[in-house]
Amino acid sequence: MSWRNTTPQPIQDDMDDLLDHALNLAEERLAQRGEFYPFGMAIGASGERKLIGAGTGDAQQAKAMNFEALRSMRTDIRAAAVVVDMVLPETGSNGIEVHIEHSSGLAIGVLEPYTISRGEVHPEPLEGFTAQRLIW
Repeated sequence: MSWRNTTPQPIQDDMDDLLDHALNLAEERLAQRGEFYPFGMAIGASGERKLIGAGTGDAQQAKAMNFEALRSMRTDIRAAAVVVDMVLPETGSNGIEVHIEHSSGLAIGVLEPYTISRGEVHPEPLEGFTAQRLIW
C-alpha cells in the first residue's frame, strides 16, 4: 500500500512541494557546478518555503548540521527535507537523495539517480523508500 492511500491531501501537497523544489534546486546546482553541498528546505507553519544551508567541512558533517538546524526549527515548520549528492553504493553511479519528513509523522526517502553530460543533468526514474524520522 502506498503512503498516499492513507495520507491526507494537504500533507501529500507539502511533501510533493518539497520534493519538487529540492530536486529542481539540486539539478540546477549540478548543471552549474557538477556537484552540490548538502542543503535543507522547510515549509513553515504558514506555508512559506525556506532554504537552509547549514554546515561547513565535509558533506557528511554538513548533512548532519542540516538535520540539526531543521530539528531546532521543528516547532515553527510543518515539513522539512535534507538533500544530498551521493554515490550509489550498489552501482557507483551518482544520485540525489532527498529525506522528507512531515510534522504529522510521515518520513520518506527519495533517490534520483542521474548522469551529467555537457553540463546537462539527465535524471533517471525516482525510487522511494521508507525513512526513519530524524527531525520530529
